Amino acid sequence: MGSDLTHTRKRMRRYYHGPVIKKTRAKVQFADLPDDLLSTILSKLPLKEAARTVILSSKWNDVWRVCPKLRFDGFTVCSDSVFGGEQYTQKFIDNVNAVMQKHQCMVVEELVIKFGFDSRVLGHINTWVAFAVSSRMESLALDLVPANSPGRTDQYRFPVELLDDGSIFRLRHLQLSFASLELPPQFSGFPNLRTLDLHLLQVTRNDLQDMLSNCINLEWFSMVRCHLNDELTVARPLSNLRYLRVAHCKITRIVLHAVELKTFLFYGRLYPIDLGHTPKLKHTFLNIYSLLTVEHALTVLPKVLPSVQDLTLHAHFTLKVCCFTLIFYHISPPLIFDHSLPIFQMPLLMENPCKFSQLKYLHLKLSIGHREAGKILSLASFLRAAPSVEKLEMHFSVLAFAHCVSEPIKSLPWCPHSYLKNLCITGFSGTTGQLEFLVHVVENAPALKILTIKGADSSGRDLDNEGKRRFTLKFRELERKYLHGIISPNVELRII
Repeated sequence: MGSDLTHTRKRMRRYYHGPVIKKTRAKVQFADLPDDLLSTILSKLPLKEAARTVILSSKWNDVWRVCPKLRFDGFTVCSDSVFGGEQYTQKFIDNVNAVMQKHQCMVVEELVIKFGFDSRVLGHINTWVAFAVSSRMESLALDLVPANSPGRTDQYRFPVELLDDGSIFRLRHLQLSFASLELPPQFSGFPNLRTLDLHLLQVTRNDLQDMLSNCINLEWFSMVRCHLNDELTVARPLSNLRYLRVAHCKITRIVLHAVELKTFLFYGRLYPIDLGHTPKLKHTFLNIYSLLTVEHALTVLPKVLPSVQDLTLHAHFTLKVCCFTLIFYHISPPLIFDHSLPIFQMPLLMENPCKFSQLKYLHLKLSIGHREAGKILSLASFLRAAPSVEKLEMHFSVLAFAHCVSEPIKSLPWCPHSYLKNLCITGFSGTTGQLEFLVHVVENAPALKILTIKGADSSGRDLDNEGKRRFTLKFRELERKYLHGIISPNVELRII
């Protein structure tokens, strides 16, 4: 911190053949900088670190307190107090009030309050919000999620009435956690809001829809555990929205139009979602809690995400097969039909016209029950629905026994995946279904360059060093029997 800031000073000297420029260094100490510039520099530090700078210069005793960005975190401010106690809460309140007093009549760009909701803080929050309004703030974050938030309904009521027209117009970033929101009549929205982060927000469907419809410049929107118990339909296009996250929300349906959307994250039970035309959608992460079938996934998802380039899907799947009996006829009469022959099961493949036409990277993390373990080959339908995929990652969580080499395996008709270059399978315990899927993909991927296999035990858990050694030997045996002749010698095989 005490190092010099240097600049070049040009000194002119005249000689008989013309002027010569000599470069010298002028020393400028940090302490020589004006207070407003020092405040800007110190505002980049966490509050606790900024406070420590007073040991460098007594002049900075008040400078660190005058920062355009104020961030108060209970763990940082009250680190030497017992968490959750009365002294802990009072120290936080006193600290916030003291710093705000220092900033009266000054511009504060950002105010962040991160403290577990406590009734003793309730009487001060409105005062802090009023301070933010008077300080011409552009960013406001009230993160009040308590440690025991599940089941609680005593959220802090956000005082929208304290926001004047100027603050509503200036606001760029808003975070509300463990709060309730009720919009006044004829609320005009936040016209310049760029990011909106809602967590455990109690709000009605109509108020949330009205607010979003009037955030015409919104670029980033996240809602976590916001339970509408109803549908969410945004009437106006969110033409600038690039990032959308919906997590653990009790909603029945989502309809919005986000033509610039690039990233979509979803956690929860699957329900109807309509994002409109999203030609720029690149990254999508889906963690589905509902029991999912391949048929439903490949019927719905390509319609909702037709342009996605990078798709990650975590789900618990049920897999289907079609059953048939091999029938043998004795050629010489009399004709005999043998009813004692076994019923065979073949994977049910989807021939769906809806496809992920732009998909390059597909990551599937699948939980499959032991009854489904023999039907894994039907997951080849995902590759049929993604003809341009270049990298496929499969993570299995399967409870089943390893394949017995003496048993036959099923195969599917030839279906080339011409662009697939990288295949990674983790959670591979060598079950028959996993082996069938591996063989099918490898023999249908002429451009394959890298094959990565990460072993697991029969419960799907990672292996210790001895387990890895035994797995490597076992996989080499499977490789010799099932992959020999169909895998190119140019493929790099990684067993990890």
